Amino acid sequence: MGKVWTYWEFDHPLGRTVRVISTPLGLEIFAEDVFSVVAAKLNNEKVVPININPQERCVVMEQEVVKVKTLNFTAINSLKGIVEGDLINKFLHWVRTTIRPIFQADYL
Repeated sequence: MGKVWTYWEFDHPLGRTVRVISTPLGLEIFAEDVFSVVAAKLNNEKVVPININPQERCVVMEQEVVKVKTLNFTAINSLKGIVEGDLINKFLHWVRTTIRPIFQADYL
């Protein structure tokens, strides 16, 4: 099964919840949450055909260990050819200014 990760939830200005995992390599965001913000027409099943390489992480949800797909900054940036680049830039800017400082403060 592998490591079971803890995730945190953040409220995005568009009224969506964005779940984040902090890994040694950086922040990873649940793929379905990224899509709900920047490309509601995409979903987890369309990740592979568009050459995005999601990570699979195990997390506890409702007292059960489940596998979720996550995307790091590189994978999210690679959506620019499919999704409007401005939406990706705004989303990543929100992550950089709202979420990343919380984790940086915790690990200093």
